[in-house]
Amino acid sequence: MTNAHLRSLIILLLGLTAGLLSVAYILVERPLGSVVVLLIAGIWGGLWWRNGRGISWPMLLLVIAATLVHLPNPLVTTNSALVWSYLGVIGVLLVWDLSRFAARLQNNEQPQELIMAHLRQLGVLVLLSLIALAVQQWLPLRFDFDWALFSGLALVIGLNALLRRLRQRAV
Repeated sequence: MTNAHLRSLIILLLGLTAGLLSVAYILVERPLGSVVVLLIAGIWGGLWWRNGRGISWPMLLLVIAATLVHLPNPLVTTNSALVWSYLGVIGVLLVWDLSRFAARLQNNEQPQELIMAHLRQLGVLVLLSLIALAVQQWLPLRFDFDWALFSGLALVIGLNALLRRLRQRAV
């Protein structure tokens, strides 16, 4: 995989993420939220494609948009919107991480090895996040989006510390 492939992967993942968050808004019957998510994702993709640097404010706006899906609406109650928004937040974090990683690769002589190692680490994080989501769906527990976001953040921090410790032992 080269920098060009990584760039295309980031744009594809951003589109998929915007689609996931849009579906969550459509499920709770708020189509205007879907339009806002697509607009933010389009701006983020355009800015990133133009200058190639990772910027953080669109990521924050998309995470806030994912949270706003779950504001109380007495007319519509759906648990499937939680799954779509959780997957959307995972996608937002992946896009943000990969865009920052791609910016760091600009001056590297052998980016392919670094890209593959980084993608393997992200794959492990995504797999563990999806397992946590699946367990939450099958167990009869009340698990709000706030708890999902908090547990995802704790998982990312914990796995980051674990990966750092494993790298230190390998050297």
